[in-house]
Amino acid sequence: MDAARPKRRLLSRVWRKIPPEIRMPVGAVAFVIALAWVVLCVVGPSIVPYDPLAQTLPRFSPPSSTSWFGTDELGRDLFSRVIAGARITISLALLLVTASMLVGSIIGVVAGFFGRWVDEVLMRVTDVVLAFPTVILAMVTAAALGASLFNAVLAALIVSWPPYARVVRSLVLSLREADFVSSGRLLGFSAVRSMRVDVLPNIAGPTLVMASLDIGNAALLLSGLSFLGLGAKPPTPEWGSMISAAVVNFDKWWLGLFPGLAILTVVISFNFLGDALRDAFDPEAGRV
Repeated sequence: MDAARPKRRLLSRVWRKIPPEIRMPVGAVAFVIALAWVVLCVVGPSIVPYDPLAQTLPRFSPPSSTSWFGTDELGRDLFSRVIAGARITISLALLLVTASMLVGSIIGVVAGFFGRWVDEVLMRVTDVVLAFPTVILAMVTAAALGASLFNAVLAALIVSWPPYARVVRSLVLSLREADFVSSGRLLGFSAVRSMRVDVLPNIAGPTLVMASLDIGNAALLLSGLSFLGLGAKPPTPEWGSMISAAVVNFDKWWLGLFPGLAILTVVISFNFLGDALRDAFDPEAGRV
């Protein structure tokens, strides 16, 4: 009992460090589910019972004790493929959000800080991309580049950075005339140093919250492209392509159910987690 007390105290201190918005029931459940998927991305390949590409089991076997999620049309274990697909879908979604945030933030900071013709040119380019429906533009770009996971991520990146540029630009415009930024420039700070020291730390929080809200949408967009045949190619165990293959065998309910539930839980958990983080950074937003 005495040896367990330090561990309980440590867990208690860690729990108190977590923002109260995330400790609320919805935020806590979303955090646990999102964390579980991230952990599965890391340890998934070492815990799956079968090789996700091996065609050694009976075809179209329903869920059972030997194959929890059943098997597909080629005798591959669906549970192993769903777990393996988590590493592909979630990892690429995180990569896409990170790249979109970096590209959009750089464009937004430059446009908002320098203004004038720089702002005009960059924002007009942003408006051109925003003028097209996101999914349609991503489909056209992916089709033009060719069907592959890399091209799907690149196509999604092309349509995902403008919202970050718009939000970051508006934040920079509100900070550009602040006293602490003007004081730094009067002290001889260069434009690059002023952006790095004074502006970026003050826009990091809202930008990260926006990114956390976008992870679920990124996973859904990438899965949608794969579902349409513009992303992962067989036999890659990607959730969207697995659902696409299940459409042909609609009577085998387990083929589309479990990949669909995986996408659903990822999207909902990261969306609720993003909402909790937004309320933690801006408590007034949670009261609206």
